Amino acid sequence: MGGSVPGLRKQGEPMADELDHLQVQEDLLTRLHIQAARQQLRREGESLSECESCGNDIPLRRQQTIPGVRTCTGCQRVLEIREKNYQR
Repeated sequence: MGGSVPGLRKQGEPMADELDHLQVQEDLLTRLHIQAARQQLRREGESLSECESCGNDIPLRRQQTIPGVRTCTGCQRVLEIREKNYQR
């Protein structure tokens, strides 16, 4: 009866490692959900004529080239930079 239960921390031990691990898992799941939603939009959605981020017009050529496009090139560039920095 005096044995410890695997996976549980002893009283007084820091939870930082456990919480860090859970945060990494949560971040990964969030990124996977976002990626899946974006892919779904690309497959099913029509291209927008106005950027959903800034409201500027999306050029017709961009709409035709990228099915399901939702953002102008400027906003897309910002999104990709943020995504790249987030994944570090």
